[in-house]
Amino acid sequence: MHCPSSTPFYLTPQALEADSAAPRVPAPARQERRSRLRHRQLILDAARNEFAAKGFSACQTLDIALRAGVPKANLYYYFHTKENLYAEVLQPLLEPLHLASRRLHPEADPAQALQAYIEARMQIVEDFPLRSKILCSELLHGAQQLPEAWRESLEAQNRSEIACLRNWAERGLIRAIAPEHLLLFIGAATQTYPTLGWQIALMRGVAQPSSRDFQSVAATLTRMVLAGALPALASAQGLPARALAI
Repeated sequence: MHCPSSTPFYLTPQALEADSAAPRVPAPARQERRSRLRHRQLILDAARNEFAAKGFSACQTLDIALRAGVPKANLYYYFHTKENLYAEVLQPLLEPLHLASRRLHPEADPAQALQAYIEARMQIVEDFPLRSKILCSELLHGAQQLPEAWRESLEAQNRSEIACLRNWAERGLIRAIAPEHLLLFIGAATQTYPTLGWQIALMRGVAQPSSRDFQSVAATLTRMVLAGALPALASAQGLPARALAI
């Protein structure tokens, strides 16, 4: 019996011919492609910092180019418009937000689903602090610069989340609270870290929050939400069934 690792490997003449006929990218072309990708990423990184610091309106494309260390013309070469660049900076948030929203569905256990939803939202803030800050500012200003597809996606997510909470309330799984306000409360609480980082650093005595801080926030926020939303917890604490209803 032959060991497979010791069996010699031979290319057939057909394979050799096919391999020799395969197109090869010249080294200068590969270097140029890498250079373009690097410049493009430099612009995206610079734009993320500039938009987070100044917002869309106050941010100038020249400032982005200077921060990136590339000519201003490169910015328009790769992204064409400031609006396109802005949308691409925010693009990595879209899928995580969608996945977080999917935690809330009528068939799920409310306590587990709300905990998972809050943890997912906090994970987004931890993974994308500057982008989260940009999106929060954008929403506060009416989402005027978001692409239409983004607006439609976020609105669809909100409608789905609200419908889920209403379904739970109608079935007596959560208390009769206004779902819109509950979602706004969770959104505001999770967005505090990227938008008020300086205040949190002052209160905590640290330069920036750690992963343990984010986990602590998620756990604390979950306890607060469940205490106000779940009938069982309200009863256990001796509260009237609708004491905290909005």
